Amino acid sequence: MVKWKEIRTHPKATTFAVVAVVLIALGAGLSISFYSDLQERQPTKIAPLAKHADIKKSTLETFAQSLNTTLPSDLSPYSNSTCSVPAGDWVKTENLKPGVKMTMKSWHNFDIASPRGSVLWLDKTSVSCGQIVGIHASSHLISEAPAGKRTFEALRIGWYGGSGARIVWKSKAIKLKMQKTPIVKNAERMVETNWKTTMSFTVGKGWTPGFYLIASVSPRGVIESVAPLVVRAPLASSKLVLVHSTLTWAAYNTYGGRSLYLGPGGSIVGRRLERSRIVSMDRPIEGSGALHLDRDGITLVQFLEKEGINTDQIADTDLHQWPSISNRYSGIVFSGHAEYFTRRMFDTIAADRNQGINLAFLGANNAYWQTRVAASPTGEFRRVIVYRKTTEDPVTSNRAVTVEFQDPHVNTPPNLLTGTRTSGVHVYGNLHAVDIPQWLKIPAKSAIEGVSGDSEINATVKGAAQPPNVHVLFTGKLDFRDTLPSTEEEISKFDKLPIAETVWFTTPSGAAVFSASITTWTCNLLPSCVSRAVPGSTESLLQSITKQVLNLWQTKAVGSSLK
Repeated sequence: MVKWKEIRTHPKATTFAVVAVVLIALGAGLSISFYSDLQERQPTKIAPLAKHADIKKSTLETFAQSLNTTLPSDLSPYSNSTCSVPAGDWVKTENLKPGVKMTMKSWHNFDIASPRGSVLWLDKTSVSCGQIVGIHASSHLISEAPAGKRTFEALRIGWYGGSGARIVWKSKAIKLKMQKTPIVKNAERMVETNWKTTMSFTVGKGWTPGFYLIASVSPRGVIESVAPLVVRAPLASSKLVLVHSTLTWAAYNTYGGRSLYLGPGGSIVGRRLERSRIVSMDRPIEGSGALHLDRDGITLVQFLEKEGINTDQIADTDLHQWPSISNRYSGIVFSGHAEYFTRRMFDTIAADRNQGINLAFLGANNAYWQTRVAASPTGEFRRVIVYRKTTEDPVTSNRAVTVEFQDPHVNTPPNLLTGTRTSGVHVYGNLHAVDIPQWLKIPAKSAIEGVSGDSEINATVKGAAQPPNVHVLFTGKLDFRDTLPSTEEEISKFDKLPIAETVWFTTPSGAAVFSASITTWTCNLLPSCVSRAVPGSTESLLQSITKQVLNLWQTKAVGSSLK
């Protein structure tokens, strides 16, 4: 078992917290790669991307038209989970079990972004009990960690009296070999490791459904690297389903020197040109990708289970493959930064809303990039494709080309779903209450204070795509954190003084929609988040709002009764 008091942390927790904020924030601009040696080994010249003439633009989809969206068909038959779930308040029952010897402070200081000694990835992101998962691992930067055999452990993330996780499986010790990361030569600049399977494990029937980290552990009992795994519950074990944003985590992942944002190079312009157009899940997760996993996955699940809110969990790729899953719930929840959606996901969420299923977006910058997925050698939907330019993308269909959903070539803006659009990136400041409804039991003069500079925000817009009667709960005029040339391109897209607006609205089906409009909302629910920044009063306020929304959203079409 892990010696949790020795869990790997940054030498100075306060310094790491600052670094973590920078890493997350710079994911869209100055993403930091921990593989400078790999960058130096990259070929100086890679085949350029083929370009073609621009495609035709699309007509704007109106909110009224979106009310006719129907549920896409499943891509394959869905086999319901065989995992067992305790009767009644199963999350509370699960969290009575003993956890690891950690605290929320331990999680806050846990250096998840910079693996040392060993790294791993899994050949599956979402499974049911009885399925076999392959671990692909390698020794890594062994000069900075003890030599010797490693073990693997499965940690189920939850509350467990404040420890944050419990161990449900442990492997035998194994000597890891160094597996090479190929030098990138493809025009799409994709990093994919193609490592051999180190060992496999079976998800046992006793594994309680939920969110897991599979960890590689040093001979001294220190966690060196983690990989996420969703264990699905039998459908409708809860009234809510949480969709984990694995596509977004993959987009920000910097392993091997490239993400969907940056690649190697001496200048920002050069690094942007060298970014991947396709990223693979067949590689370890580090840097900004790992920090998004921490902020948007670990912290929210710990909060949900602390509050005893029964929630089934799936990956966004599950939603893409089997839209029918979501139709079994009263409410669908997205975490802090669900930035990458496939068109099938977008249509699924619109169709669910049209059938009275409530939506809770506990973040901002949702459904921003229209994304495609493709298979890797290990399985379906393992590659995430985003070219960002219509003239580079070999696919020319308006419903599949990988640009912003609000781009004129697609013209299906995210406010169709959320009632808001992205209004600022890397901003900080405070929000004040505007109009607190009867159903939300918080003080009328509440304030959200201390929004950190790694935040992205949303605000309402005018136009035919905007839902009618969107109610603003909180608003604030925020400041940009950065003035670096690397972010001027992003800043130029938005108002010079960006507005953040937390909103809610109802639809003709009775579905209620909540949009937090701040990407760091979920991070600030508990002190376990690596980049938590708000004062205690704001943490309590965010907790109260989140609990009330999610409890109400467990009633289908709850919007019909909200005032």
